[in-house]
Amino acid sequence: MMDETISLRELIETIWKGKWIIAATTIVALLFSMLASFVWIKPTYSANATISVNNGIVPGKQLDETDSYFNEIITPSAYMERVQSIAVIEEGIKKAHLQGKYSPEQVKGNLNIENVPNTNLIRITLKAANPSDTKKLLDGILSAVKQSIWQDIQTGVEKDLHHFTKLKEKERVQLQQTIKLYRQQAVALKLPPSLLLDAVVSYNNQYIITLDSDRLRDISALSEKEVIALNELSNQIKSLADRYRQYVNKEQQLRDFLQSFSIENKILVISAPVVPQAPDSPKPLLNMGIAFVVGIMVGTGLVFFWRYWKETGQERKLES
Repeated sequence: MMDETISLRELIETIWKGKWIIAATTIVALLFSMLASFVWIKPTYSANATISVNNGIVPGKQLDETDSYFNEIITPSAYMERVQSIAVIEEGIKKAHLQGKYSPEQVKGNLNIENVPNTNLIRITLKAANPSDTKKLLDGILSAVKQSIWQDIQTGVEKDLHHFTKLKEKERVQLQQTIKLYRQQAVALKLPPSLLLDAVVSYNNQYIITLDSDRLRDISALSEKEVIALNELSNQIKSLADRYRQYVNKEQQLRDFLQSFSIENKILVISAPVVPQAPDSPKPLLNMGIAFVVGIMVGTGLVFFWRYWKETGQERKLES
């Protein structure tokens, strides 16, 4: 028991004798910590946003014709890929008016994106050296993503719109030619005016032609061959008119879709970015606390090492 008391006393005395060493190492550690926190290490700020990505399509439900333009583009996974696109990030930097100050690769390296499990929510964190720039950059990227998605949807719709417009015009020309041919044959056969087809091709015209072969025989001395020829022309006009109306309806459907579709209803900003008030790193108080503890530990270690070195040196002198 006496030995333990003496050992503890020696321990305390050793620490007390080396208190200035411990204090010095602690002060040095604190100074290094302060220099690192306030001078050497540049502060980093982060802005956060939470986005809801929902295309509104119910699983298992049959898709509408226009759903195919956005059902695969507007999904959480597709959104996450688009946010990390260099082209989108570059456009976001332009929207933030920070060209030249940040590169797309630099911004991409400071982006952190995660999909909240089992939800359509996406959390985005962006780090930068300036608190105001951090918010501006993230706002710009979010805006650029929406713009990119809408441009892809618009491009797909306008491509099909152009296709159906060409088909509609082709059917319109064929329909006009067939109607003209029908009228020429009807006039040549001296059919009554009531049976002459008089129609003007327009977007809203409907073509309804009914030729009754028995009626034709009754009112005009037409041969079977002539009746069949007129009926064939009549059927061609009906088919052309049906296809023409289909293309007109499809064209109008796509135009209505472009006017009514809103990307804002599919991609909602649940939590918008705000200007960060304090840096994420460095954290001066935390760093100084760690430096204080490390300084004491290193100082204490040096004190005991100094005592060990001194005692072993004296023992060697006595032995020699």
